[in-house]
Amino acid sequence: MTRIFEEDLNTGFGTRAIHAGQRPDLLSGAIMTPIYTTSTYVQEGLGDNKGYEYARGKNPTREALERNVAALEGAVHGFAFSSGMGCLDSLMKMFRSGDHIVCGENVYGGTFRLFDRILQHFGMVFSFFDSRDAQRVEDAC
Repeated sequence: MTRIFEEDLNTGFGTRAIHAGQRPDLLSGAIMTPIYTTSTYVQEGLGDNKGYEYARGKNPTREALERNVAALEGAVHGFAFSSGMGCLDSLMKMFRSGDHIVCGENVYGGTFRLFDRILQHFGMVFSFFDSRDAQRVEDAC
């Protein structure tokens, strides 16, 4: 989770869309955040680094994206995932055995399989409904 730069919220939407979450690159002076393709970062010693250890944990490119989207949404923090299923799997770990989750029936197949074949075995209960009708959504909740 990355915190926004507070001053980004003082600009208009168009400016935020282009510049929020980014600062000039200290090495090159590039105004736009470079795309960092490395998977690992140098460390002076165990746990002694410049803020980055391994790209899956965090990297400057993703932090700029998280700040930018958060600023566009008027949020304080942003969190980006590399895939929808990665995000969904993380969110579902907030639930516990016995929790009842309602879900539209026309979802991505991987979502249905995660719920039906894996998470139900952890005691979560899932109800699927036709979400095309607002009343059915309200009734399901």
